[in-house]
Amino acid sequence: MFDFFGQRRLQRQGFSSGQKRRKPATHGWVEALRSGPAACGGLFVLFAAVIAVMTIFLADGEAIFAEKPLKALVVTIVIAASLMVHLYVNLPQTLADNARVLLLQIVIVAHLLLLRLAAYMAVTFAPEGGFLLLVATYGFAPMMISLLMGRNHGTLAAIYASLLGGLMVEKSVGLIFLVFSLIGSFVALYLSHKVRRRGKLMSAGVYVGLAIALLAIGLGEIQLPFLKGGFRGGLAADWEQMGRQCLAALVAGIVTSMLVSGLLPLFEALFHVTTDISWIELTDLNHPLLKRMTIEAPGTYHHSLVVANLAEAAAEAIGANATMARVGAYFHDIGKLKKPQYCIENIGEGENPHDELTPTMSALIIMSHVKDGVDLALKYKLKREVIDVIQEHHGTSLVYFFYHRALKQRLEVEEQVRLKKAHEEDIPEVKEETFRYHGPTPRSRESAIISLADAVESASRSLQKPTPQKIEQLIDEITTARLEDGQLAEAAITFADLTEIRASFCTTLRSMMHNRIAYPKSPPTSSGNLSSVGKEKQTGAEAPASEDGETPQGSSLAAKLKTGVALKSFLHLLI
Repeated sequence: MFDFFGQRRLQRQGFSSGQKRRKPATHGWVEALRSGPAACGGLFVLFAAVIAVMTIFLADGEAIFAEKPLKALVVTIVIAASLMVHLYVNLPQTLADNARVLLLQIVIVAHLLLLRLAAYMAVTFAPEGGFLLLVATYGFAPMMISLLMGRNHGTLAAIYASLLGGLMVEKSVGLIFLVFSLIGSFVALYLSHKVRRRGKLMSAGVYVGLAIALLAIGLGEIQLPFLKGGFRGGLAADWEQMGRQCLAALVAGIVTSMLVSGLLPLFEALFHVTTDISWIELTDLNHPLLKRMTIEAPGTYHHSLVVANLAEAAAEAIGANATMARVGAYFHDIGKLKKPQYCIENIGEGENPHDELTPTMSALIIMSHVKDGVDLALKYKLKREVIDVIQEHHGTSLVYFFYHRALKQRLEVEEQVRLKKAHEEDIPEVKEETFRYHGPTPRSRESAIISLADAVESASRSLQKPTPQKIEQLIDEITTARLEDGQLAEAAITFADLTEIRASFCTTLRSMMHNRIAYPKSPPTSSGNLSSVGKEKQTGAEAPASEDGETPQGSSLAAKLKTGVALKSFLHLLI
């Protein structure tokens, strides 16, 4: 309330525009529930209770614990506890995030409910039997968890969903159900790993159905008619029964994939998870922000595309999420849409607006593109991971160009004071922290890669006549400087990863900046002779070059522009 009135007063006095930056909503109690150990323990108690109720009241009438509620409760508690221990030992990062624990538990419970629904439909529509093992949705939990959380979590879901599912079917088929469930789950897990198109989920469902049908034939759950009536075939009814059973297995696999595809966006929205499928959809360059960038900040747009290529290749080299790295690189500089004319890549041949500003003001304008980018990202509802990249891609690095300019101006004023041409109070105060970004530093591998790719791409523009040696030296210098400045301290980047990233950057930049053949501009008029125009304009190996690599025709122009080009390239390197 008081902030509101204070803001209004400043606005009336002309000291405020009345606009406020958007900030991600944060609540202390939400964070406590998300990471608190007490909440985690409560989730496992609730999970055990729900599974126990399902085992006692929803299981088949002839299930192993159908009339033994106490044993059912004990077994479900043991299974829930073993799941917790497994997470603690092998996946501690998941156990530390209660939202991910809840997601895993909800999907397993949904898997068991679908199994019971499939069993009910099998008994209702095919009372003669033989369909229970064929219509079960074995692949639901493994496929869903693999897409949302990764293959390791999908394997965990496959094992525990199979164990718990075996407690809910008739004890006479419990063992064979466990075999079907594990094989069907692992086939689904294998086929859904790193799926990047929703259409691939349908293919995975078809193959899971075929695998279940073949397994049923191999184990004798589907009787082959020619084994009954000789190789000329059995009764027509036997062939019809076999066809219905195979079709049921195939349809069950397709329905499972349709359920996964339909429910996937819901789970992504509820638990703030982004799958590879969604990342692929976000690579569409027709996003409104990217289309604005092509018009309002074309230099920044081109820079972002090159950074995306560098980051994607490097992420693939170290096994990080390459598609996420590409998307993050697309949007990392969207904050420059607020003041594109102050960014060196968008400044044309006219005057540089920074020439009229103090170094401190220039640094503030440049650094503001991070907060402006977060504001735009929240406005357009970009993914949380993309917002993190925008905040982290400069870390707490120094805007060195303007810091150096400020120090230079201070030395000039001090010299004026020494010569009695200025007063001591005219000496500007220069603090390094004023010229540093506010961070945080990169906290994920993808964010760290984008940060390095951003610096490398900007610096590469200042290279004159790039060679593989120059490119490699530049990349090593930037990587070492970022490492020594502590910009990679919070990212899970190893020295082995940095070696791979450097090599990837070198390969990508060499392919982008390779020298091209200098083609003659006019054909020879006769054998062995060129036209006078061709002789005057000819460039390349035949044209003599000066010591600095310029041809005689271009040396004077290069001399005139040398200072301006160097300053412009160096400014782009640092901001």
